[in-house]
Amino acid sequence: MDIALRHLRVVLTVAEAGSISRAATTLKIAQSGLTTQLRRIEQGFGGPLFRRRADGVVPTELGVHVLGRARELLDEFGDLVDTARTLARPAEPAEAVALGGVDGPWVLRIAALIRDRLPHHEQLTYLESSSQAVLDLLRTEKIVLAVIGEFPEVVAPPVREFRIRELGTEPVLVGLAPTHRLAHRKAIALEDLAGETWIAPGDRSDGLGLSLRIACERAGFTPRFRYFGADQATAAAIVSGGDAVGVFTATGGSCPGIVTKPLEDGRLWCRTRMAWTAGSPLAGLAAALDVGALRGRGVRQPA
Repeated sequence: MDIALRHLRVVLTVAEAGSISRAATTLKIAQSGLTTQLRRIEQGFGGPLFRRRADGVVPTELGVHVLGRARELLDEFGDLVDTARTLARPAEPAEAVALGGVDGPWVLRIAALIRDRLPHHEQLTYLESSSQAVLDLLRTEKIVLAVIGEFPEVVAPPVREFRIRELGTEPVLVGLAPTHRLAHRKAIALEDLAGETWIAPGDRSDGLGLSLRIACERAGFTPRFRYFGADQATAAAIVSGGDAVGVFTATGGSCPGIVTKPLEDGRLWCRTRMAWTAGSPLAGLAAALDVGALRGRGVRQPA
């Protein structure tokens, strides 16, 4: 059979569910039908992708390889769709000052700072699902300043044609309930979270979700994602109830009801940068931006 994107989604759903029965429930198909479909998919890849156990399934060596590449392909396809929709949008009026970024504290507080500095200009902010989509807006001149992120193991989009200002690199923190067995530690080894239920990073987390999955797989396990699409506030509420663990960026500020801990090896981090073209009306502001001014707006600085 020819392998298609829908087959990759099936394989990822099985991996994230950890069992055929739970995956069948998620996909809303009969367990027997999913078993048959998965068998055909495995034949298409040339070997078993999962090892069946009494408590569910775990990826084989071939499965780990396929899962990693499948996530990359699906993320790239998602970027293609986002980019196409972005390019199809009508351009904003020339007098508007527009910036864009992936949803998060940096872009929102930079937007607020620009409104303060340029009170007589209409200020527009585009929140996109990936840094690639943000840079596409910059290339097509629909925005004049981009705030982009970079995560380990995830290929960053090229920025050679732009002027760049580094805002800093910060650790990605693990959020736990105060009663969690590891909450007393100063730092946590990712391997110690192998048996946990996880909250998947939100749809607008750029490459954080893929970076987390790869880091977990390098630590010897596939994260069991059971919650999807939660923003940071919702994720914190779920974590505080002890139902799951999640990841949070340091600039996100404190989240009531949970404790956040760095990873012992610094395996997860986020690098934030601003990008603009030489002719951007915000070029001077971006180059001279006092990052301390952002700290005054409640952004916790990277270590």
